[in-house]
Amino acid sequence: MRVRNKYILIIALVWGPCAALGAAFHWFVLVPQMQRVVALETELKDARQLYNEATEAAKQENQTRLTEAVNQVHNRVSDFVLGLETAPDLAFEIAKLASETQVSTFAMKPRGQSGLETVANCDQIGQKLIDVSFAGRFDQFATLLNALERHRPVLFVETFAIRRPEEDTAKPKAEMQLAVLTEKASEG
Repeated sequence: MRVRNKYILIIALVWGPCAALGAAFHWFVLVPQMQRVVALETELKDARQLYNEATEAAKQENQTRLTEAVNQVHNRVSDFVLGLETAPDLAFEIAKLASETQVSTFAMKPRGQSGLETVANCDQIGQKLIDVSFAGRFDQFATLLNALERHRPVLFVETFAIRRPEEDTAKPKAEMQLAVLTEKASEG
């Protein structure tokens, strides 16, 4: 029995440190390497995905489709926002609409002195406020109101009021407050 215990003791003294050394090597060398391999595989997967997206974006039909989508969005914005180049002509366009509807004593003035008012959550768009007054029959008022609301870019009629004339022969007087969204000048 002594021989057997001596044999087990020798095996334990030889293999014990080897097993401890192997475990230490596994935990301090191989585990970090495996974690690094997993991280590199994740990076490789992300890089492949970016590469695939880039090659898809480089295809001519995708570029054409994206360009058309951007143009459609730009056209939708231009339906609601007055461009810098067309802003000076706005007063003439409103006056032309008023003359086409044949209202009388047409007057228009900007509301406020600041020019453009800020619009919440918009850095590139401002709001121009305009007061309009005129005299005309109800059908002329309705025609002008319809023309203003169908105008492109949109002229928002915020409020309007019609007052009965003091004289029986006079036309009713109307006042409107218009709002127009306008591009702001770039600061660069």
